[in-house]
Amino acid sequence: MPDRMLEMTHLLNKDFLWRTAATALLVFDYFLFSTGNPSITYSFLGGWFGVTLLAAFIIAASYGAKTFAGRETKRGFLLYILFIIALSLALFVASPYAGRVAGARLQAKADSFVKDPTNYKAEVSSEERQLMVELKKQKFTVQRAAFVPTFQRADYLFRTEQGATYLLVMETKWNGTPVISLRRTQG
Repeated sequence: MPDRMLEMTHLLNKDFLWRTAATALLVFDYFLFSTGNPSITYSFLGGWFGVTLLAAFIIAASYGAKTFAGRETKRGFLLYILFIIALSLALFVASPYAGRVAGARLQAKADSFVKDPTNYKAEVSSEERQLMVELKKQKFTVQRAAFVPTFQRADYLFRTEQGATYLLVMETKWNGTPVISLRRTQG
């Protein structure tokens, strides 16, 4: 009898561990996506965050169904739920920091483009590269106008001393390649 209990406990722990690990990875990937950091959700699913959340929900629901049907222990399911809640709260607390890191990464890419527009590796037209070269010859100020973490996008406003304004939009494609557009704005 004790061998049978040990075998059931081992199976139970294995089921508990794979469900907990899979759900934790899905929740962590959603966290990375929502803060603008590289994630599977953005890189392979193109931003369809609903897929990772749905997968996490299905795992939790199947575990709950097995628990309430009596095939899994309620203790294991309770530990699973508590772990996922604790992980979610920890990631919620860490999200402002992660968002700042993603914003700084985009800022560094934009700064690199501004510093050397002709050689910077990005998807940007030759006209826009030339416009940045011309803009660099003038005195200007730069202000970040927007940051959209879920699509790894940042908008920057350039204002020249003569009063002209330009909008630089930097996005990161699913494979990490920066895509830049630069145009003059009205006003």
